[in-house]
Amino acid sequence: MTPNQVDPSARGTTVIAADGETRGHLTGGGRDCDLESCGGKRLATRWDNGKLTYPCTKGMEWQGNAWRIL
Repeated sequence: MTPNQVDPSARGTTVIAADGETRGHLTGGGRDCDLESCGGKRLATRWDNGKLTYPCTKGMEWQGNAWRIL
């Protein structure tokens, strides 16, 4: 990774919900997706309301410095 690149799985990385307004941040934890033949990674996300979820990267899009759930 070059100095100008952002680590997409780093703690504190922003996650934007499908509604485009709700925001959360990665906790730094994650695991492989359990769905058969998915190949994605589930990233631990703490939302502004305090809820913890594990969205899969196969249902998300990396947009420069944040994840957006599709």
